[in-house]
Amino acid sequence: MKIITRGDFDGLVCCVLLTEAEKIDGVRFVHPKQMQDRIVEVTGEDIIVNLPYHPSCGMWFDHHISEMDREQRPEGFKGRYGLAPSCARLVYEYYAMPQWERYAGLMADVDKIDSAQLTLNDILRPEGWVKLANTVDPRTGFGSSHDFFQKLIEWIRELPIEDILAIDEVKDRTREFYKQQIDFEGKLKKHSYINGAVVVTDFRPLQETPVGSRFLVYALYPTANVSVRVFYGGPQGMVTIAVGHSILNRTCAVDVGNLLAGYGGGGHAGAGSCGVASDKADDVIMEIVERLNAN
Repeated sequence: MKIITRGDFDGLVCCVLLTEAEKIDGVRFVHPKQMQDRIVEVTGEDIIVNLPYHPSCGMWFDHHISEMDREQRPEGFKGRYGLAPSCARLVYEYYAMPQWERYAGLMADVDKIDSAQLTLNDILRPEGWVKLANTVDPRTGFGSSHDFFQKLIEWIRELPIEDILAIDEVKDRTREFYKQQIDFEGKLKKHSYINGAVVVTDFRPLQETPVGSRFLVYALYPTANVSVRVFYGGPQGMVTIAVGHSILNRTCAVDVGNLLAGYGGGGHAGAGSCGVASDKADDVIMEIVERLNAN
């Protein structure tokens, strides 16, 4: 079977577990918008993980709240859908393999990372799995290559996190990430502004989206309780609008996943994204900011 997933840390841990539970012979990265638009070829040999449902798949695992309200919800499928701190948690509970007790620390951290239950120290001085996750987070602009992702699957199965972080390739990527984050902080300050309780970061004027932790904005703008980040990404010609509750000022009451489902996107209660055509982006951004401030 083959796995179709996002190339982020939650997707990575799902791949680690599924590689042990099923006979897996390949992993493919797909953007959620491509899955929603049904432009991805899917067969009964595919396991869709952390992405919208496709009726042709063999198995499906997902934990995004926005999928609860979409039309044509599947009535029967192999796998698991439900609200959980991470999609990896659903895979872990579905198979419930006794030997996975060795992954207890990993599971606790993937839950913490994917549900954004991080501290200021986790943002500014990450360690362990949190540190590794920054090297495979496409939302930082520093997503992993397919080759690196595959290596991590094997390393996580075989080595403790301390040994993984000591591998030269991992050390190089970690060093490069934090080197670029210095530049990222400067560009974040230059291209961000406060609108009510919302901090808006618009990276569209830049030729390349800078690399850095998507949570750093909350440390720099502590009065904001929600962020809107705009950049070119996903399918060609599309603008990505990523919205997230501040993890340091947890006073935003808007259900982000359901809000963005109205714009063809989705996500969780506290974070999500949508893709819009570039000529419509300004109007959509303004409307989203207004709705966030109204609640």
